[in-house]
Amino acid sequence: MLLNLKIKNFRSIKDEVVLDLQATNDKTMKSSSVIENNDVSLLKSVAIYGANASGKSNIMKAFVAFRVMVLESLLRGNTTTALPSEVFKLSSETESQPSFFEISFLIDNEIYQYGFEIDKKRVLAEWLKQKKGNKTLFSRTGQEIESNKNYFKEGTATLKKQTSERVLFLSVLSSNNAPFSKKIVHLIQNINYISGTNRGNTMDFSFGKFLEDEKMAEQMKHFIVEADFGIVDIQASQKMILAKEIQNMPDKFKELFFKEDSKIAERSLKFLHKKFDKDQKEVGNESLDFFAEESEGTQQMFALSAPIIDTLENGKILFIDEIDASLHPILCQYLITIFNSKEKNPNNAQLIFSTHDVSLLKEELLRRDQIYFTEKNKFGETELFSLSDISERKGVDFAKRYLEGRYNALPYISEFENLKFAR
Repeated sequence: MLLNLKIKNFRSIKDEVVLDLQATNDKTMKSSSVIENNDVSLLKSVAIYGANASGKSNIMKAFVAFRVMVLESLLRGNTTTALPSEVFKLSSETESQPSFFEISFLIDNEIYQYGFEIDKKRVLAEWLKQKKGNKTLFSRTGQEIESNKNYFKEGTATLKKQTSERVLFLSVLSSNNAPFSKKIVHLIQNINYISGTNRGNTMDFSFGKFLEDEKMAEQMKHFIVEADFGIVDIQASQKMILAKEIQNMPDKFKELFFKEDSKIAERSLKFLHKKFDKDQKEVGNESLDFFAEESEGTQQMFALSAPIIDTLENGKILFIDEIDASLHPILCQYLITIFNSKEKNPNNAQLIFSTHDVSLLKEELLRRDQIYFTEKNKFGETELFSLSDISERKGVDFAKRYLEGRYNALPYISEFENLKFAR
């Protein structure tokens, strides 16, 4: 489980920001929205609001950069590909400084911190700490790596020597089957991420799961039917065909992109809806082509279904950038209530999402510590804060106050300065 994510000097983020999933002492919806684990109280879901270009997506992209570095640093170590550092460029102070990433997490009921600093060419610092006893398990400055001989025996001298300047020590340890390091990498690898702008990979993942995993397919059907799209069944198939047999593509494009004997996968996905006669009596089912005839909202829910089910079943963490993309507000509320449900989320999965949907700003849906805002200051720097940080009182209309500019985090349009929002 994730306690927090810390970022510094990455894209629009100059000074350190902290996305904190540790619950405050607020009693609101504590039984449904908070995970109690010994002395740690964690939130099941967190929403990030803010104007366009305020840095919401950069919070998400920072996690992606962190994950890519952990999972791919061994591969990148043998290439000249730049490391995923994208410094804040609007200050001479940071343009030559490294990007900073750190997560705090729970493994085996203990709290740990793992982080690193990188520039485009090398790892400048790296560390792993255990909160209990305030122990540093290993620390690194450049190529100098020190490990705790009493509490972290997997950090051997041999593996330190194998760690190049472009590779994370944690990745080297994990690839050499160091048990605890493998647990950390496994946790990071199993954090799901859904992009706000490119849902193609998510659709591929869900379609593949539907075809290959019978149990998952049934769960996906139930998920879609429960969301009330009027769907009674889903049918999918895939077959390999010659490129020249592709329908609705000009021959010149076939010649340009495919060899004559090339084969590609032809997918078919049909959603069955109830069909009625003129007296509104049910007369059977009608099959609609998913890609040509279903709405974008239905397509998005299908794409989201597999990663959401996977996250819930395995107690994982899920990042969704722009959760409201093509989804009705009621469906967004539905997704949040799933994660905030003891029955539907028994394994304490966590959801972190960005959104513009003000209908989600309800005290019966999200607690004050679950609502974050991003805002750019006059220097172009992203600032991140929650409603609990500004001591917003209980019982107020969060959405109304947000639209009134009480929390800032809104786009400023001078021509609409006197615009009054409908209530």
